[in-house]
Amino acid sequence: MVIVALVACGDGSSSTGPVETGATTTSSGTGGDPSTGAAVDTSTSAESGGFVTMPDVGALPQCSLYADDCPADEKCMPYASDGGISPDATRCVPLADPPVGLAQPCAVQEFAASGLDDCDRGLYCVVHDDEALLGECVALCVEDPEAPDLVCADGNARCVGGPDILPRLCSTGCDPFGADCPGEQNCYRIGDHFTCLDDASGALGAYGERCLFTNQCDAGMLCADPPEFFECDNADGCCTPFCDTRDPQASAMCPGAPEHLCEPLFDPGEGPPLFDWVGACVVPTKTGP
Repeated sequence: MVIVALVACGDGSSSTGPVETGATTTSSGTGGDPSTGAAVDTSTSAESGGFVTMPDVGALPQCSLYADDCPADEKCMPYASDGGISPDATRCVPLADPPVGLAQPCAVQEFAASGLDDCDRGLYCVVHDDEALLGECVALCVEDPEAPDLVCADGNARCVGGPDILPRLCSTGCDPFGADCPGEQNCYRIGDHFTCLDDASGALGAYGERCLFTNQCDAGMLCADPPEFFECDNADGCCTPFCDTRDPQASAMCPGAPEHLCEPLFDPGEGPPLFDWVGACVVPTKTGP
């Protein structure tokens, strides 16, 4: 059996640090609100951080998120109409001036799922700091009349999430809980991201079985160092499942509970923007899994 990626267990290094946002102002003026015909003040100031103020006109009409049929100075964005954490509708919102580019630090106004961010058209601010409302600009998937599903403008990226997910975003990695890797490959954690690798687990790779490299575990598993795995009988590591740190019942569902808890894999802002909430069922340590 050939092991494609020789990545030892416990490789949790990350090169991404805390982000800061700065804002400049370049323009001012007024524009019309297409839903009401009323004039809207779109002036910016140092206090607004380059954001354009959203008019208070109630619920705005839906727009086509992945085709973006909004006016040139606006963009179509998903938002939580109930003020919650999960987007359930779309609307045209003004573009920030100047807008922030792909993979750059971004900020959101009002609340995390408001859709009011300073990313450029076709981008969405994935928030990793719920208090400061800071995150990173990630590309939205786009429509392709010749493709059966949404695609990404970047040919090296893939559109992740099912049809019921809002929004669907592009990732150069993979979904550790999904089946979006080709052929016999699975999605594995490598440092601060997830990537598709050949499955080298063979007949092993299940929970509690020994591993040395990350792709010697089955899909949805992490090769945990012995101190992170209760009674691991292998000096190099044992396989344990990923978990969702956002789920308050995640630790109780870990197969090694109560010794194993659902512990975050990444510090805030240091994991992949779409999957920085992924954890693993391990024994809590000072350094983390």
